[in-house]
Amino acid sequence: APSSAPVILFGFGDFLQIGDWRLARACETCPSSHLSISSQATGMTSQIFLNVGTDLPGGKGYNGFENLTGGQGLYSTQPIIFGDRAVQIRDWRIR
Repeated sequence: APSSAPVILFGFGDFLQIGDWRLARACETCPSSHLSISSQATGMTSQIFLNVGTDLPGGKGYNGFENLTGGQGLYSTQPIIFGDRAVQIRDWRIR
């Protein structure tokens, strides 16, 4: 079940977590960069964005929570950057 208080976690791997939702850089071995939006409550990926300008509906893997279990995510030494009206997770900038 979803938690009652929104909690923001960052700085551990390539993700930003807001409550039960995680935005994560995923699939280091794919030919294009992937950013996924995943739910901890359901364990499912809601949406996947690719750096080639396409997006995929969820349910295809690349769950941001797999990072903790050795899945398709990757831990990086590049920090999440909070800027003026933007957040950057490695090569993904969200405005």
